[in-house]
Amino acid sequence: MRMTLRLNAPGMTSLHKAGLAGLYMTLRAFEETNQEVEGLAWELGATQVLLDWNDEKLKSAFEELVSKSFWVDDGFIRLKGLEISRPPDEDQKQQLYTALLNSFLQFGPHRPTDTKRSSTYNVDDHPMWIRDFAPIKSFRHQTAASDFIDEKGRFRNSIEAAGWLYPGAGQRHVAFGDTKLNESPELALALLFAPVGVIYYTIKSYAKGRKARLAMIVPNIEDLAIYEVVRQSFARLGVLELTASSSSDAALRMLVTISGNKATNELAEVFGEGAICRVVTFGIVSWNEKQKSRTYARSVLSGQLRGFDNYQIAHAIFANRWQQIQAKRDRRGNQVEPERYFVTTFCAREFIADNIASGKSWYDGIANHLANRESREQLQYERKELFKMVRAASFDDESERLFIDVCQESWRRRLGKLGQRAISEHTSFSVLANKEAEKLRTSLARCKNADSLRGTVVDFWARAGANQLLQGKGLSSLLPVFTDWKKARDLALLALISYQPQNEQEATSSAPPDDEGGQYE
Repeated sequence: MRMTLRLNAPGMTSLHKAGLAGLYMTLRAFEETNQEVEGLAWELGATQVLLDWNDEKLKSAFEELVSKSFWVDDGFIRLKGLEISRPPDEDQKQQLYTALLNSFLQFGPHRPTDTKRSSTYNVDDHPMWIRDFAPIKSFRHQTAASDFIDEKGRFRNSIEAAGWLYPGAGQRHVAFGDTKLNESPELALALLFAPVGVIYYTIKSYAKGRKARLAMIVPNIEDLAIYEVVRQSFARLGVLELTASSSSDAALRMLVTISGNKATNELAEVFGEGAICRVVTFGIVSWNEKQKSRTYARSVLSGQLRGFDNYQIAHAIFANRWQQIQAKRDRRGNQVEPERYFVTTFCAREFIADNIASGKSWYDGIANHLANRESREQLQYERKELFKMVRAASFDDESERLFIDVCQESWRRRLGKLGQRAISEHTSFSVLANKEAEKLRTSLARCKNADSLRGTVVDFWARAGANQLLQGKGLSSLLPVFTDWKKARDLALLALISYQPQNEQEATSSAPPDDEGGQYE
């Protein structure tokens, strides 16, 4: 029996195409390691995979294909298609384990686990510790032969595409069996290898919290051979590189990684000119605590995005970093939890990525983020990086940068006056400065039209005193900024949150409320 799986065949969604790429990669891995599947021959092309099944050995051949493609090792899931160059290290095993349990294998019976245990390993000399690691005993893909092959040893006419084959797929109406999603053997076989072909990012979001745990990126693939090079490059990355702050951030991080991959010359070679990649976010919602639901989905253009250069700047400035947790000891001094590290992201990169992926200015809507207490406190920790971003990023018009400079110079002068007041009144400069900053932020946030915004900003500038940046043509060049009052409000708030203290006294007044705020594991 000959089976042909084509990239552009009817019914091939982006997930099917990623699955076909996963099958391609798996068969390539067999070739590289001189492995064969008795009863199966194949031919690999740039846009299709041809499979020749021996009718007499169809069932055993399918079972052998599955067993050599998917297996469990010491509680971790192993995928042959991702191990062409070398076996994964502990970090990469854990990354794949977490990704699959949050997407394809989120349903407990699809991946029974053994007794929980603690797990310790190192990543670049950073000790990692998992308190309750649940070793996998088996997973649903290993028993796929019974879904594909009937009692007579032939392919079934249709295969039910449940969640382990297609995350999010389900029966539309429980009372009606014909509302289940069913696929032909060719399409279902492509889905079987989708876990190999898609790209996963762990998400740590300050804005969405546990509603965003994992981003699954499903690119639109035009060439299987080229995509294999790209996917294998991601298989060699670890948790530091494969952690994002949002689904948009994950997609843009992927594009930055690909653009820096010397094995490909242009993004168009990888995805096709003007094509898109689909990003699906999985997380926990209040009405279903036990399941990882699809909480967000969006499409991102894989070509040059408006403002993509600004994201590349943000990618460098707000780079992921390691956060340390000290060892815990009991009252007798015995260690009960070891020292460990985890990867933490930046709140600022989250909203910058979301804006750029949506074609907006990189700072758009910062007023909404500052209205949220958690985001506001976290952005205080990122003041230094935000200042660098303001200096390095490009704006739609240079008058916007001047607007920020005027606001920051006014704030510097205002702090100077508060410092003099603190001395004369024998009071705390920090208290006065923080109170004034909150008052200004609240006044800006309450502006609901151009008139109120203009009045608030001009009053702020006037109270600060003479400002050389407003002399000459400075003020007249800033007037057009006020025509879009929401943009002007965002710029003013951006100036305030990115202000870089000029001395130790200002630094104290600008410090967040404590040393641990905003960080999480």
